[in-house]
Amino acid sequence: MTASPPPDERTHYVLALLAALDRRGAEAVLRRPAGPIGGRELGDRVRRTAEGLRRCGVTADTTVAVLTEANAAETLVARYAAHLLGATVVHVRSPHPGQLAVQSPVAVQAGILADTGAGVLVVDPACAAQGTEVAALAGGAVTLAGLGDCGAAAPDLTAGGDPTPDSGYLVPPESALLVHTSGSTGRPKGVRKPFGAWNRAVTATFAAADGTDPATFLVVTPLSHSVALMVDVTLAAGGTVVLHERFEAGETLRAIAVDRVTDTFMAVAQLYALLAHPDLPGTDVSALRRLVYGGAPASPSRLAEAVTYFGPALSQSYGSTESGRITQLSPVDHGKTEFLDSVGRPFPEVTLRIAEPGTGRELPPGRTGEVLVRSPGMMTGYLADPGLTAEALRDGWLHTGDLGHLDDAGYLRLAGRIGDVIKCRDTKVHPAAVERVLLSFPGVADAAVYGMPGADGLEQVHAAVVLRPGATCTAGPLREYVRAALTPMHVPARLVRHDEVPRTESGKSDRQRLRSLDATVPALPE
Repeated sequence: MTASPPPDERTHYVLALLAALDRRGAEAVLRRPAGPIGGRELGDRVRRTAEGLRRCGVTADTTVAVLTEANAAETLVARYAAHLLGATVVHVRSPHPGQLAVQSPVAVQAGILADTGAGVLVVDPACAAQGTEVAALAGGAVTLAGLGDCGAAAPDLTAGGDPTPDSGYLVPPESALLVHTSGSTGRPKGVRKPFGAWNRAVTATFAAADGTDPATFLVVTPLSHSVALMVDVTLAAGGTVVLHERFEAGETLRAIAVDRVTDTFMAVAQLYALLAHPDLPGTDVSALRRLVYGGAPASPSRLAEAVTYFGPALSQSYGSTESGRITQLSPVDHGKTEFLDSVGRPFPEVTLRIAEPGTGRELPPGRTGEVLVRSPGMMTGYLADPGLTAEALRDGWLHTGDLGHLDDAGYLRLAGRIGDVIKCRDTKVHPAAVERVLLSFPGVADAAVYGMPGADGLEQVHAAVVLRPGATCTAGPLREYVRAALTPMHVPARLVRHDEVPRTESGKSDRQRLRSLDATVPALPE
Protein backbone atom coordinates (compact mmCIF):
# COMPACT_ATOMS: atom_id res chain seq x y z
CA MET A 1 0.00 0.00 0.00
CA THR A 2 1.04 3.62 -0.43
CA ALA A 3 0.57 6.09 2.43
CA SER A 4 -1.10 9.43 1.73
CA PRO A 5 0.96 12.59 2.13
CA PRO A 6 0.37 14.81 5.15
CA PRO A 7 -1.21 18.25 4.67
CA ASP A 8 2.10 20.10 5.13
CA GLU A 9 5.48 19.89 6.84
CA ARG A 10 3.98 21.05 10.15
CA THR A 11 2.16 17.72 10.54
CA HIS A 12 3.17 15.79 13.65
CA TYR A 13 4.76 12.56 12.46
CA VAL A 14 2.85 10.43 15.00
CA LEU A 15 -0.50 11.83 13.83
CA ALA A 16 0.46 10.98 10.26
CA LEU A 17 1.53 7.50 11.35
CA LEU A 18 -1.73 6.93 13.21
CA ALA A 19 -3.75 7.81 10.12
CA ALA A 20 -1.62 5.41 8.05
CA LEU A 21 -1.97 2.63 10.65
CA ASP A 22 -5.76 3.04 10.69
CA ARG A 23 -5.83 2.52 6.92
CA ARG A 24 -3.88 -0.73 7.35
CA GLY A 25 -6.72 -2.18 9.48
CA ALA A 26 -5.94 -5.72 10.69
CA GLU A 27 -2.95 -6.06 8.36
CA ALA A 28 0.20 -6.94 10.34
CA VAL A 29 2.55 -3.98 10.69
CA LEU A 30 4.76 -5.47 13.42
CA ARG A 31 5.93 -9.08 13.48
CA ARG A 32 7.45 -10.35 16.71
CA PRO A 33 7.89 -13.63 18.65
CA ALA A 34 4.73 -12.97 20.71
CA GLY A 35 2.66 -12.64 17.55
CA PRO A 36 1.85 -9.97 14.94
CA ILE A 37 0.23 -6.62 15.64
CA GLY A 38 -2.11 -5.06 13.10
CA GLY A 39 -2.16 -1.42 12.12
CA ARG A 40 -5.40 -0.49 13.84
CA GLU A 41 -4.38 -2.33 17.02
CA LEU A 42 -1.02 -0.56 17.19
CA GLY A 43 -2.69 2.81 16.66
CA ASP A 44 -5.21 2.08 19.41
CA ARG A 45 -2.42 1.16 21.85
CA VAL A 46 -0.64 4.43 21.11
CA ARG A 47 -3.79 6.53 21.64
CA ARG A 48 -4.71 4.78 24.89
CA THR A 49 -1.16 5.08 26.19
CA ALA A 50 -1.11 8.80 25.38
CA GLU A 51 -4.36 9.25 27.33
CA GLY A 52 -2.87 7.30 30.24
CA LEU A 53 0.24 9.49 30.22
CA ARG A 54 -1.97 12.57 30.21
CA ARG A 55 -3.68 11.24 33.36
CA CYS A 56 -0.19 10.88 34.90
CA GLY A 57 0.41 14.59 34.34
CA VAL A 58 2.59 14.36 31.23
CA THR A 59 2.68 17.64 29.31
CA ALA A 60 4.94 19.33 26.78
CA ASP A 61 7.57 20.10 29.41
CA THR A 62 7.79 16.51 30.73
CA THR A 63 10.54 13.99 30.12
CA VAL A 64 9.17 10.43 29.88
CA ALA A 65 11.59 7.60 30.67
CA VAL A 66 11.03 4.23 28.99
CA LEU A 67 12.25 0.87 30.31
CA THR A 68 11.09 -2.04 28.16
CA GLU A 69 12.28 -5.42 27.01
CA ALA A 70 14.72 -5.39 24.10
CA ASN A 71 12.90 -4.47 20.88
CA ALA A 72 9.43 -4.83 22.34
CA ALA A 73 6.47 -3.27 20.55
CA GLU A 74 5.94 -1.31 23.79
CA THR A 75 9.16 0.61 23.08
CA LEU A 76 7.51 2.16 20.02
CA VAL A 77 4.13 2.61 21.70
CA ALA A 78 5.64 4.56 24.61
CA ARG A 79 7.67 6.87 22.36
CA TYR A 80 4.81 7.62 19.99
CA ALA A 81 2.44 8.32 22.90
CA ALA A 82 4.90 10.62 24.68
CA HIS A 83 5.62 12.54 21.48
CA LEU A 84 1.90 13.04 20.91
CA LEU A 85 1.80 14.97 24.19
CA GLY A 86 4.87 17.03 23.30
CA ALA A 87 7.06 15.19 25.82
CA THR A 88 10.72 14.26 25.38
CA VAL A 89 11.70 10.58 25.64
CA VAL A 90 14.72 8.99 27.29
CA HIS A 91 15.34 5.24 27.01
CA VAL A 92 16.98 3.87 30.14
CA ARG A 93 17.39 0.18 29.34
CA SER A 94 20.92 0.62 28.03
CA PRO A 95 23.04 3.24 26.29
CA HIS A 96 24.58 0.49 24.14
CA PRO A 97 23.46 0.87 20.49
CA GLY A 98 24.69 -2.50 19.25
CA GLN A 99 23.92 -5.26 21.76
CA LEU A 100 20.32 -6.10 22.56
CA ALA A 101 21.17 -8.33 25.52
CA VAL A 102 22.94 -5.62 27.52
CA GLN A 103 20.91 -3.86 30.23
CA SER A 104 22.36 -1.22 32.53
CA PRO A 105 22.37 -1.79 36.31
CA VAL A 106 19.56 -0.31 38.40
CA ALA A 107 21.83 2.40 39.81
CA VAL A 108 22.83 3.56 36.32
CA GLN A 109 19.21 3.67 35.18
CA ALA A 110 18.24 5.66 38.29
CA GLY A 111 21.08 8.05 37.54
CA ILE A 112 19.66 8.68 34.08
CA LEU A 113 16.29 9.55 35.63
CA ALA A 114 18.02 12.01 37.95
CA ASP A 115 20.08 13.55 35.11
CA THR A 116 17.06 14.10 32.90
CA GLY A 117 14.49 15.03 35.54
CA ALA A 118 12.10 12.44 34.14
CA GLY A 119 8.62 12.71 35.64
CA VAL A 120 7.28 9.32 34.53
CA LEU A 121 8.94 5.91 34.08
CA VAL A 122 7.03 3.64 31.68
CA VAL A 123 7.69 -0.11 31.98
CA ASP A 124 6.39 -3.26 30.34
CA PRO A 125 5.66 -6.53 32.22
CA ALA A 126 9.14 -7.93 31.51
CA CYS A 127 10.82 -4.90 33.13
CA ALA A 128 8.27 -4.10 35.84
CA ALA A 129 10.35 -5.53 38.72
CA GLN A 130 13.49 -3.67 37.71
CA GLY A 131 11.49 -0.52 37.05
CA THR A 132 10.12 -0.67 40.60
CA GLU A 133 13.68 -0.79 41.95
CA VAL A 134 14.74 2.10 39.71
CA ALA A 135 11.77 4.22 40.82
CA ALA A 136 12.56 3.45 44.47
CA LEU A 137 16.15 4.64 44.01
CA ALA A 138 14.77 7.83 42.48
CA GLY A 139 13.24 8.57 45.88
CA GLY A 140 9.67 9.19 44.79
CA ALA A 141 10.63 11.78 42.19
CA VAL A 142 9.19 9.69 39.35
CA THR A 143 5.74 8.18 38.70
CA LEU A 144 5.82 4.50 37.68
CA ALA A 145 3.38 3.49 34.93
CA GLY A 146 2.87 0.25 33.04
CA LEU A 147 2.02 -0.92 29.56
CA GLY A 148 -0.13 -3.94 30.40
CA ASP A 149 -0.30 -5.79 33.71
CA CYS A 150 2.82 -4.62 35.55
CA GLY A 151 1.55 -4.96 39.13
CA ALA A 152 -0.02 -2.56 41.58
CA ALA A 153 3.04 -0.29 41.67
CA ALA A 154 2.71 0.51 37.96
CA PRO A 155 -0.92 1.13 36.93
CA ASP A 156 -1.78 0.18 33.36
CA LEU A 157 -1.70 3.24 31.11
CA THR A 158 -3.94 1.56 28.55
CA ALA A 159 -6.76 0.78 31.03
CA GLY A 160 -8.99 3.82 30.87
CA GLY A 161 -11.73 5.57 28.99
CA ASP A 162 -11.82 6.56 25.36
CA PRO A 163 -8.67 8.38 24.23
CA THR A 164 -8.59 12.00 23.17
CA PRO A 165 -9.31 12.54 19.44
CA ASP A 166 -6.17 12.96 17.34
CA SER A 167 -7.00 16.64 16.82
CA GLY A 168 -6.36 17.17 20.53
CA TYR A 169 -2.61 16.56 20.11
CA LEU A 170 -1.06 19.69 18.70
CA VAL A 171 2.19 20.40 20.59
CA PRO A 172 5.40 18.84 19.23
CA PRO A 173 8.32 18.44 21.66
CA GLU A 174 11.45 20.53 21.30
CA SER A 175 13.69 17.49 21.74
CA ALA A 176 12.68 14.09 20.40
CA LEU A 177 15.10 12.13 22.54
CA LEU A 178 17.67 12.43 25.29
CA VAL A 179 20.21 9.76 24.37
CA HIS A 180 22.78 8.75 26.96
CA THR A 181 26.04 7.55 25.52
CA SER A 182 29.52 7.10 26.91
CA GLY A 183 31.28 6.41 23.59
CA SER A 184 35.04 6.17 23.92
CA THR A 185 35.47 8.67 26.75
CA GLY A 186 33.78 6.52 29.39
CA ARG A 187 31.83 9.44 30.92
CA PRO A 188 28.06 9.18 30.25
CA LYS A 189 26.67 12.18 28.38
CA GLY A 190 23.06 13.09 27.71
CA VAL A 191 22.62 14.20 24.10
CA ARG A 192 19.62 16.29 23.04
CA LYS A 193 18.26 15.15 19.65
CA PRO A 194 16.03 17.73 17.90
CA PHE A 195 12.44 16.79 17.16
CA GLY A 196 12.16 18.90 14.01
CA ALA A 197 14.69 16.92 11.97
CA TRP A 198 13.14 13.59 13.05
CA ASN A 199 9.66 14.85 12.24
CA ARG A 200 10.66 16.09 8.77
CA ALA A 201 12.40 12.79 7.94
CA VAL A 202 9.27 10.75 8.67
CA THR A 203 6.64 13.08 7.21
CA ALA A 204 8.70 13.47 4.03
CA THR A 205 8.27 9.73 3.50
CA PHE A 206 4.51 10.16 3.07
CA ALA A 207 4.99 12.87 0.46
CA ALA A 208 7.67 10.88 -1.36
CA ALA A 209 5.77 7.59 -1.56
CA ASP A 210 6.21 6.40 -5.14
CA GLY A 211 4.35 3.11 -5.34
CA THR A 212 7.43 0.96 -4.66
CA ASP A 213 6.60 -2.35 -2.99
CA PRO A 214 6.51 -1.72 0.77
CA ALA A 215 9.57 -2.75 2.74
CA THR A 216 9.92 -5.58 5.22
CA PHE A 217 12.42 -4.20 7.73
CA LEU A 218 14.31 -6.53 10.09
CA VAL A 219 15.34 -4.97 13.42
CA VAL A 220 18.41 -6.56 15.09
CA THR A 221 19.74 -3.48 16.92
CA PRO A 222 18.02 -1.62 19.80
CA LEU A 223 14.89 0.37 19.00
CA SER A 224 16.19 3.02 21.39
CA HIS A 225 18.95 4.02 18.96
CA SER A 226 19.63 4.70 15.27
CA VAL A 227 17.28 2.09 13.85
CA ALA A 228 14.23 3.80 15.42
CA LEU A 229 14.00 6.46 12.71
CA MET A 230 14.29 3.77 10.01
CA VAL A 231 11.39 1.89 11.63
CA ASP A 232 9.24 5.04 11.61
CA VAL A 233 10.05 5.65 7.95
CA THR A 234 9.18 2.02 7.11
CA LEU A 235 5.78 2.27 8.79
CA ALA A 236 5.15 5.66 7.15
CA ALA A 237 5.75 4.09 3.74
CA GLY A 238 3.31 1.24 4.38
CA GLY A 239 5.93 -1.37 5.26
CA THR A 240 6.18 -4.10 7.87
CA VAL A 241 8.68 -4.31 10.74
CA VAL A 242 10.10 -7.62 11.99
CA LEU A 243 11.35 -7.33 15.59
CA HIS A 244 14.11 -9.62 16.86
CA GLU A 245 14.81 -9.65 20.60
CA ARG A 246 18.47 -10.48 20.02
CA PHE A 247 21.01 -10.71 17.25
CA GLU A 248 22.26 -14.15 16.24
CA ALA A 249 23.81 -14.53 12.81
CA GLY A 250 22.03 -17.78 11.94
CA GLU A 251 18.63 -16.46 13.03
CA THR A 252 19.20 -13.25 11.08
CA LEU A 253 20.04 -15.17 7.90
CA ARG A 254 16.97 -17.37 8.31
CA ALA A 255 14.76 -14.32 8.76
CA ILE A 256 16.18 -12.69 5.64
CA ALA A 257 15.25 -15.78 3.64
CA VAL A 258 11.96 -16.86 5.25
CA ASP A 259 10.46 -13.42 5.94
CA ARG A 260 11.67 -12.08 2.59
CA VAL A 261 13.38 -9.19 4.36
CA THR A 262 14.00 -6.22 2.07
CA ASP A 263 15.76 -3.84 4.47
CA THR A 264 17.83 -4.04 7.65
CA PHE A 265 20.39 -2.12 9.67
CA MET A 266 23.27 -3.60 11.65
CA ALA A 267 26.59 -2.83 13.27
CA VAL A 268 29.80 -3.62 11.41
CA ALA A 269 30.57 -6.45 13.85
CA GLN A 270 27.17 -7.99 13.03
CA LEU A 271 27.89 -7.81 9.31
CA TYR A 272 31.18 -9.60 9.98
CA ALA A 273 29.27 -12.29 11.91
CA LEU A 274 27.03 -12.90 8.88
CA LEU A 275 30.08 -13.23 6.65
CA ALA A 276 31.63 -15.79 9.02
CA HIS A 277 28.47 -17.91 9.34
CA PRO A 278 28.51 -21.21 7.43
CA ASP A 279 24.86 -20.78 6.36
CA LEU A 280 25.50 -17.60 4.36
CA PRO A 281 26.48 -19.22 1.02
CA GLY A 282 23.22 -21.19 0.94
CA THR A 283 20.91 -18.43 2.17
CA ASP A 284 18.43 -16.83 -0.21
CA VAL A 285 19.06 -13.08 0.10
CA SER A 286 17.37 -12.18 -3.20
CA ALA A 287 14.65 -10.10 -1.52
CA LEU A 288 17.20 -7.86 0.23
CA ARG A 289 17.20 -4.35 -1.24
CA ARG A 290 19.10 -2.46 1.45
CA LEU A 291 21.52 -3.65 4.12
CA VAL A 292 22.75 -0.56 5.96
CA TYR A 293 25.70 -0.99 8.31
CA GLY A 294 27.63 1.42 10.51
CA GLY A 295 28.91 2.21 13.98
CA ALA A 296 32.60 1.60 13.28
CA PRO A 297 35.05 1.67 10.36
CA ALA A 298 34.80 -1.40 8.13
CA SER A 299 37.64 -3.32 6.54
CA PRO A 300 37.85 -2.90 2.74
CA SER A 301 38.72 -6.58 2.37
CA ARG A 302 35.69 -7.65 4.42
CA LEU A 303 33.47 -5.29 2.42
CA ALA A 304 34.74 -6.80 -0.81
CA GLU A 305 33.72 -10.19 0.59
CA ALA A 306 30.31 -8.79 1.57
CA VAL A 307 29.75 -7.47 -1.95
CA THR A 308 30.01 -11.03 -3.32
CA TYR A 309 27.00 -12.04 -1.21
CA PHE A 310 24.89 -8.90 -0.82
CA GLY A 311 25.92 -6.92 -3.91
CA PRO A 312 23.95 -3.71 -4.50
CA ALA A 313 22.05 -4.01 -1.21
CA LEU A 314 25.03 -2.75 0.80
CA SER A 315 25.02 0.82 2.09
CA GLN A 316 27.34 2.23 4.76
CA SER A 317 26.27 5.07 7.03
CA TYR A 318 28.78 7.05 9.10
CA GLY A 319 27.65 9.29 11.92
CA SER A 320 27.33 9.52 15.69
CA THR A 321 24.78 10.14 18.41
CA GLU A 322 25.79 13.79 18.48
CA SER A 323 25.93 14.35 14.73
CA GLY A 324 23.21 12.14 13.32
CA ARG A 325 24.07 10.77 9.91
CA ILE A 326 27.06 12.34 8.15
CA THR A 327 28.12 10.35 5.08
CA GLN A 328 26.97 7.42 3.00
CA LEU A 329 28.89 4.88 0.96
CA SER A 330 26.19 4.10 -1.58
CA PRO A 331 25.38 0.74 -3.18
CA VAL A 332 27.02 1.96 -6.41
CA ASP A 333 30.16 2.91 -4.48
CA HIS A 334 30.41 -0.63 -3.10
CA GLY A 335 30.97 -1.87 -6.62
CA LYS A 336 34.20 0.16 -6.92
CA THR A 337 37.09 -1.19 -4.86
CA GLU A 338 38.83 2.20 -4.74
CA PHE A 339 36.04 3.54 -2.51
CA LEU A 340 35.84 0.67 -0.01
CA ASP A 341 38.38 2.29 2.32
CA SER A 342 36.14 5.36 2.61
CA VAL A 343 32.86 6.09 4.40
CA GLY A 344 31.44 7.79 1.33
CA ARG A 345 30.22 11.33 0.70
CA PRO A 346 28.04 13.62 2.82
CA PHE A 347 24.27 13.23 2.78
CA PRO A 348 22.51 16.10 0.96
CA GLU A 349 21.54 17.92 4.15
CA VAL A 350 25.06 17.74 5.63
CA THR A 351 27.89 20.25 5.24
CA LEU A 352 31.28 18.78 6.08
CA ARG A 353 34.77 20.18 6.35
CA ILE A 354 38.16 19.05 7.61
CA ALA A 355 39.87 21.36 10.11
CA GLU A 356 43.28 21.47 11.72
CA PRO A 357 42.89 20.35 15.36
CA GLY A 358 43.51 23.20 17.74
CA THR A 359 43.33 26.05 15.22
CA GLY A 360 40.12 25.16 13.34
CA ARG A 361 41.80 26.15 10.06
CA GLU A 362 40.10 24.43 7.12
CA LEU A 363 42.34 21.93 5.36
CA PRO A 364 42.40 21.08 1.64
CA PRO A 365 41.66 17.62 0.18
CA GLY A 366 44.28 15.05 1.10
CA ARG A 367 45.16 16.63 4.46
CA THR A 368 44.12 14.80 7.63
CA GLY A 369 42.30 16.80 10.31
CA GLU A 370 39.22 16.79 12.50
CA VAL A 371 35.84 16.12 10.88
CA LEU A 372 33.44 19.04 11.41
CA VAL A 373 29.78 18.87 10.42
CA ARG A 374 26.73 21.07 10.21
CA SER A 375 23.29 19.51 9.69
CA PRO A 376 19.69 19.72 10.91
CA GLY A 377 20.03 16.29 12.51
CA MET A 378 22.90 17.10 14.85
CA MET A 379 22.35 17.50 18.57
CA THR A 380 21.28 20.78 20.11
CA GLY A 381 23.66 20.21 23.01
CA TYR A 382 24.63 18.04 25.95
CA LEU A 383 22.22 17.80 28.84
CA ALA A 384 23.11 20.13 31.74
CA ASP A 385 26.70 20.55 30.53
CA PRO A 386 27.16 23.97 28.88
CA GLY A 387 30.95 23.65 29.01
CA LEU A 388 31.02 20.39 27.06
CA THR A 389 28.39 21.74 24.69
CA ALA A 390 30.50 24.85 23.98
CA GLU A 391 33.51 22.64 23.32
CA ALA A 392 31.65 20.44 20.83
CA LEU A 393 29.49 23.11 19.14
CA ARG A 394 31.47 26.10 17.90
CA ASP A 395 30.22 28.69 15.43
CA GLY A 396 27.49 26.35 14.28
CA TRP A 397 29.87 23.45 13.62
CA LEU A 398 29.90 20.16 15.51
CA HIS A 399 33.44 18.99 16.28
CA THR A 400 33.19 15.20 16.03
CA GLY A 401 36.61 14.29 17.43
CA ASP A 402 37.10 12.00 14.42
CA LEU A 403 40.13 12.37 12.18
CA GLY A 404 39.98 11.98 8.43
CA HIS A 405 40.57 13.53 5.04
CA LEU A 406 38.55 14.22 1.92
CA ASP A 407 39.76 13.15 -1.50
CA ASP A 408 39.30 15.20 -4.66
CA ALA A 409 35.96 13.49 -5.35
CA GLY A 410 34.59 14.37 -1.91
CA TYR A 411 34.88 10.91 -0.32
CA LEU A 412 35.77 10.88 3.37
CA ARG A 413 38.44 8.52 4.69
CA LEU A 414 38.64 8.20 8.45
CA ALA A 415 41.92 7.85 10.35
CA GLY A 416 40.58 7.33 13.89
CA ARG A 417 39.88 9.49 16.91
CA ILE A 418 41.99 12.47 17.98
CA GLY A 419 42.82 10.80 21.28
CA ASP A 420 43.75 7.48 19.65
CA VAL A 421 46.71 8.74 17.60
CA ILE A 422 49.90 6.89 18.59
CA LYS A 423 53.03 9.04 18.65
CA CYS A 424 55.65 6.48 17.67
CA ARG A 425 58.98 8.31 17.71
CA ASP A 426 58.55 11.05 15.10
CA THR A 427 55.57 9.41 13.35
CA LYS A 428 51.87 9.89 14.11
CA VAL A 429 50.36 6.44 13.65
CA HIS A 430 46.61 6.32 13.04
CA PRO A 431 45.28 2.98 14.37
CA ALA A 432 42.70 2.69 11.58
CA ALA A 433 45.43 2.59 8.94
CA VAL A 434 47.15 -0.35 10.61
CA GLU A 435 43.84 -2.11 11.28
CA ARG A 436 42.90 -1.96 7.60
CA VAL A 437 46.15 -3.70 6.68
CA LEU A 438 45.81 -6.39 9.37
CA LEU A 439 42.23 -7.11 8.33
CA SER A 440 43.34 -7.78 4.76
CA PHE A 441 45.77 -10.50 5.92
CA PRO A 442 44.45 -14.03 5.23
CA GLY A 443 43.07 -15.66 8.35
CA VAL A 444 42.50 -12.45 10.33
CA ALA A 445 38.82 -11.95 11.19
CA ASP A 446 39.09 -8.79 13.29
CA ALA A 447 41.78 -6.45 14.58
CA ALA A 448 42.28 -3.44 16.84
CA VAL A 449 45.36 -1.26 17.26
CA TYR A 450 46.28 0.79 20.33
CA GLY A 451 49.25 2.54 21.89
CA MET A 452 51.23 1.29 24.89
CA PRO A 453 54.33 2.74 26.60
CA GLY A 454 57.54 0.83 25.95
CA ALA A 455 60.42 0.24 28.37
CA ASP A 456 61.78 3.68 27.49
CA GLY A 457 58.41 5.34 28.23
CA LEU A 458 57.74 6.12 24.57
CA GLU A 459 54.58 4.91 22.84
CA GLN A 460 54.63 1.73 20.81
CA VAL A 461 52.08 0.24 18.43
CA HIS A 462 50.31 -2.82 19.83
CA ALA A 463 47.69 -4.88 18.00
CA ALA A 464 45.02 -7.37 19.00
CA VAL A 465 43.87 -9.84 16.35
CA VAL A 466 41.02 -12.32 16.13
CA LEU A 467 41.65 -15.27 13.81
CA ARG A 468 39.08 -16.96 11.62
CA PRO A 469 38.02 -20.47 12.73
CA GLY A 470 40.78 -22.95 11.91
CA ALA A 471 43.30 -20.27 10.93
CA THR A 472 46.82 -20.15 12.38
CA CYS A 473 49.14 -17.18 12.32
CA THR A 474 52.44 -16.04 13.76
CA ALA A 475 53.64 -12.52 14.48
CA GLY A 476 56.52 -12.40 11.98
CA PRO A 477 54.50 -12.57 8.74
CA LEU A 478 51.97 -10.06 10.11
CA ARG A 479 54.73 -7.59 10.94
CA GLU A 480 56.29 -7.90 7.51
CA TYR A 481 52.87 -7.47 5.91
CA VAL A 482 52.33 -4.18 7.77
CA ARG A 483 55.88 -3.02 7.04
CA ALA A 484 55.43 -3.60 3.31
CA ALA A 485 52.06 -1.84 3.20
CA LEU A 486 52.93 1.14 5.42
CA THR A 487 56.21 2.04 7.18
CA PRO A 488 58.44 0.48 9.86
CA MET A 489 56.92 2.86 12.42
CA HIS A 490 53.48 1.31 11.81
CA VAL A 491 54.69 -2.22 12.61
CA PRO A 492 53.21 -3.52 15.90
CA ALA A 493 55.81 -4.08 18.58
CA ARG A 494 53.46 -6.60 20.19
CA LEU A 495 50.70 -8.70 18.65
CA VAL A 496 48.21 -10.49 20.90
CA ARG A 497 45.35 -12.85 20.14
CA HIS A 498 41.79 -12.30 21.43
CA ASP A 499 38.70 -14.43 20.98
CA GLU A 500 36.83 -11.20 20.20
CA VAL A 501 37.71 -7.52 20.21
CA PRO A 502 36.11 -5.71 23.18
CA ARG A 503 33.86 -2.89 22.04
CA THR A 504 32.60 0.38 23.49
CA GLU A 505 28.92 1.22 23.78
CA SER A 506 29.09 2.82 20.34
CA GLY A 507 30.44 -0.40 18.78
CA LYS A 508 34.01 0.85 18.29
CA SER A 509 37.10 -0.97 19.50
CA ASP A 510 37.54 -0.41 23.24
CA ARG A 511 41.18 0.66 23.23
CA GLN A 512 41.15 1.53 26.93
CA ARG A 513 40.04 -2.04 27.72
CA LEU A 514 42.62 -3.48 25.33
CA ARG A 515 45.38 -1.53 27.04
CA SER A 516 44.28 -2.78 30.45
CA LEU A 517 44.29 -6.39 29.19
CA ASP A 518 47.51 -6.16 27.21
CA ALA A 519 49.85 -7.68 29.81
CA THR A 520 47.45 -10.54 30.59
CA VAL A 521 46.93 -11.73 27.01
CA PRO A 522 49.56 -14.00 25.44
CA ALA A 523 51.43 -12.71 22.43
CA LEU A 524 51.23 -14.41 19.07
CA PRO A 525 54.17 -16.79 18.63
CA GLU A 526 57.03 -15.39 16.62
